[in-house]
Amino acid sequence: MDFARRAKWTFFVVTTLFSPVQPLSANHTSINDTAIEMIHVGLILDAQSWVGKIVDSCISMAISDFYSRNCHYQTKLVVHTRDSGGDPLLLLSQALVLLENFKLDAIIVAENSAGVKILAELGSRVKIPIISLFAAGLSLSSFEYPHLIQIGEDESSRAKAIAAIVEAFSWRSAILIYEDNDSARPILSSVTGFRLDQHVALLTSSTDEEIVEQLMKLMSLQMTVYVVHMSPILASRLFLNAKQLGMMTQGYAWITTDMITNFMNSMDPSVFESMQGVVGFKPHIPASKELRRFAIRWRSKNLNENKNLEEMEMNVYGIWSYDMVWAVATAAERVMTRHPHILHQETRLNMNFTTIRSSESGLVFMDEILQSRFKGISGGFQLTNGRLIPKEIEIVNVFKGDRIIGYWNPENGFASIMKEENHSETNSTSSSKLEGVIWPGGTMNIPKGWSLRGKRLRIGVPVTNQFRELMSVVHDPQTNDIIVTGFCVDVFKEAVQSLDYEVHYDFIPFEDANGRMAGSYDDLILQVYHKNYDAVVGDITIISHRFAYVDFTLPFTDLGIGVVVPKINNDIWIFLKPLCGDLWITTAAFFIFTGVVIWFIERPINEEFQGSPSEQIGMIFWYSFSTLVFSHKKPLSNLSKFVVIIWVFVVLIITSSYTATLASMLTVKQIQLSSRDNDVWVSSDISNFTFETRRRWANHSPEEYADALRRGSKNGGVSSIIDEIPNLKVFLAKYPSDYTMIKSRAITGGFGFVFPKRSPLVQDISSAIMRLREEKRLEMMENKWFNSESSFTALDPESNPNRLNIHSFGGLFLVTGISSISALG
Repeated sequence: MDFARRAKWTFFVVTTLFSPVQPLSANHTSINDTAIEMIHVGLILDAQSWVGKIVDSCISMAISDFYSRNCHYQTKLVVHTRDSGGDPLLLLSQALVLLENFKLDAIIVAENSAGVKILAELGSRVKIPIISLFAAGLSLSSFEYPHLIQIGEDESSRAKAIAAIVEAFSWRSAILIYEDNDSARPILSSVTGFRLDQHVALLTSSTDEEIVEQLMKLMSLQMTVYVVHMSPILASRLFLNAKQLGMMTQGYAWITTDMITNFMNSMDPSVFESMQGVVGFKPHIPASKELRRFAIRWRSKNLNENKNLEEMEMNVYGIWSYDMVWAVATAAERVMTRHPHILHQETRLNMNFTTIRSSESGLVFMDEILQSRFKGISGGFQLTNGRLIPKEIEIVNVFKGDRIIGYWNPENGFASIMKEENHSETNSTSSSKLEGVIWPGGTMNIPKGWSLRGKRLRIGVPVTNQFRELMSVVHDPQTNDIIVTGFCVDVFKEAVQSLDYEVHYDFIPFEDANGRMAGSYDDLILQVYHKNYDAVVGDITIISHRFAYVDFTLPFTDLGIGVVVPKINNDIWIFLKPLCGDLWITTAAFFIFTGVVIWFIERPINEEFQGSPSEQIGMIFWYSFSTLVFSHKKPLSNLSKFVVIIWVFVVLIITSSYTATLASMLTVKQIQLSSRDNDVWVSSDISNFTFETRRRWANHSPEEYADALRRGSKNGGVSSIIDEIPNLKVFLAKYPSDYTMIKSRAITGGFGFVFPKRSPLVQDISSAIMRLREEKRLEMMENKWFNSESSFTALDPESNPNRLNIHSFGGLFLVTGISSISALG
């Protein structure tokens, strides 16, 4: 249905139902001087609401004050007030009636309802300014509705302020409770900068029973930070019910937006009492003499005229409406001065049931209002993109009154209430800039943001009992108690005990009626996803695909997998492999050459090098080869000593290199023998990874691993085992002398504890695990349960250490050769 048809039907219904409705009040100004140009302005408000009463009185005072100060002006505002009763349909009908009966130059709307959007569209049709004292969200932009002027925070600014407060108190997330209408709903899509765990929508028509039902659902969650964005009437009922449920006590945090905080002082005392400890934000109006005098006059003037105002205090909407009237009155005078002919022009828009007057001066009038610049009682008045947005926000704390605890603006972040003294400090996101907050329950301790509320966690544990040092579940037949022990359990208990709050829990075995594991490890993890368990503790491998369902803590074991093989070697000639053939020949030649050089030098002066030819030849070989074990006799000649020193240095390097290479070859040989064309057992928990061997998927005990490795693949066993490093550590602790482990690839994340997605316990337990690791308590628990000093050889089983060749020692042979020849010369 297009706009004309909507307007036609609306007007027909409303004029039929509400034709007896008379103007709420006479015009605010009686006009006697026909020389003054009358500027007709419509004012639509809910006469029974707090905003309606305050705005109506403030606009009346604004007109009186403005023209008493500017009595020479040629224009005068005439305000025609209508009561919408808070009904969006009646809001539109009253606007149509005003447009029918008067040549309006502007309409002021003093309520926050869905009807404002329709009026914004109507203003674009009849080309007159529509001034809304409430910002109506991101959807009503100045580009889409060029004749709309909005006052107050938009949803984007509100969302940034909320995110700043959540970040300032280091909360990880919050829950949004909002009113499900066009005015409050847009904030849901604007909230960024922090994690929104959940949001709850309430209707104005929601009963107390429905509100209590929603609050009880929130109580069942672990989060205790709530952001409330709704009308004051609905908020009043929300907080009264929250207090009755015990949600306004220690540990909770409540944040209210300006929709509530602006009216806090006008709420019923019982409601205000239920809101003790709330932190809220509202626009900051700078204190001034003009504002103070106006507030005194407003209270004095309206105390007798409207007794209901006695319990109310001036709020930001009254102050903004006062300044807005001054802006409209000033703009009207400028239009009269600069474009006197345009005020008398008008057109009529026929809408079948009525004829709507449209002023040709609307565009000029709108432009003059947008250019208004003056100092009002609200401070510097200036519209930006059709909006009057406060430059700064007050952060207030409700406790036996509302007190300002600091300020915030998007550019500079938080500022203290003594900001004049700290003007050089900018971009602060810390709560240290705020005064101490008294939270619900009267405590100054900042709520953690979540709470278990005495809940005992149901913690699932696997019942494999294969590696009892890691995880063991035993049923005591006498007491029928369940005894859960092991390295994983000890780490969890130590981590929980190190927290600064109590966590109560019960271990629940994941078993069937026969006492066996009730499924795979993935099935166990899914129990947390389906909320059957609150956590899982055990030898649970951190694997990427599991993060789709749960969150893991930091690992408390080594990462990756290892390969275990028997300590065997079948190659009787492997001791020759470290050196290439050319290096063996060259080394032997230099042994003989060095011996000959020593014999030539020592024979004339050393009796040990004399005798028969066979004895002298034996001495040559014996002396040179004795340098391998450094048992050679001391030569007499200094030249011989020089040659021996150089040669001993060469021998030391060659023997050290030979030993290191042989050790590497022996280790890698064990793995190559165990993995080439043989069967390998791979733990089923890591069976989704690819291995280039013939393999069997298995979960066995350490004893079964040892038996399979002892028999070997040719006798129905296996040649090697691939498993998580923690499991293999347990295995090697029992069989340290028969088997060895080589650390392979870090393709798994080690063992971690399982919690539901976004559980606040994940971060706290992870921090505790890091502390245990830094304090070496984790290592102590490992030694206690594994009881092994097993070492890891950091080699790739697919690699072969390079054999040493003549090129590797060419420089050494060159040096010893030159030194020997020089000694002979």
